[in-house]
Amino acid sequence: MSSQITPRVLLMKQIELGLGAQMVDVELDVEHLNLAITLGILKLRQQSDGANIEKDIFLHITRDINEYTLPEEVQEVRRLYRRGVGAYTNGGVNFDPVDAAFYNIYLLQPNRSGGLATWDFYNQFLETTERVFASQYNFTWDVNSHKLTLVRRPRADEEVVVRVYARKSEDDIINDPYTGPWLIAYASAKAKYMLGEARDKFPSGFPGPSGNVTLNGATLKQEANAEIEKLEQQLLNLVTSGDGYAFVIG
Repeated sequence: MSSQITPRVLLMKQIELGLGAQMVDVELDVEHLNLAITLGILKLRQQSDGANIEKDIFLHITRDINEYTLPEEVQEVRRLYRRGVGAYTNGGVNFDPVDAAFYNIYLLQPNRSGGLATWDFYNQFLETTERVFASQYNFTWDVNSHKLTLVRRPRADEEVVVRVYARKSEDDIINDPYTGPWLIAYASAKAKYMLGEARDKFPSGFPGPSGNVTLNGATLKQEANAEIEKLEQQLLNLVTSGDGYAFVIG
């Protein structure tokens, strides 16, 4: 193994120890352990929200350019937020909802009810004007090329906020309190299946001083398949997202 201690290296060591290394001979190479971990991470990225993080990034929109390349870690684009209302942000009405809420609720009507409702009505009005006057950008997103294409041509330079789902780094997935334990179990099950597959190549065993020695390849494969099925069900139950049935209080 590499002398550099990384979360992946520590995870590989945990898998080996879980399979009985240092007590018995575990016939797995570093490549097999790396493959088991990679398969687990790919499964998480495919089926679990726990492998992504929702965040905002800033994008400079340039006049007459409607195609932009976003960073590689961006998995999905949710929405583009502009700073103003109207076709041009520099000529529109800038609106900060936090400042507006404070001004409306605590300054204009400190002793009267209805301030919060008025603020909510105004936000609904802004949403309507955005739809009517095309204030928000409609877009298409290509996850393979990471190309964000605006449906209409920008008429002015501006900064927009892009709400995205971005991929967590491998280290973050391993260290996460929800995805980390799942990844250990899934990668261990995959490694166990590989070990069982190798041992099952010799179903009749090997001759020994006390008789024939039978390997447990079929048993390892059966146990691994049962563990993998259980772990994949946990993905459907959103356990790795922190929203499922990982634990019950009370």
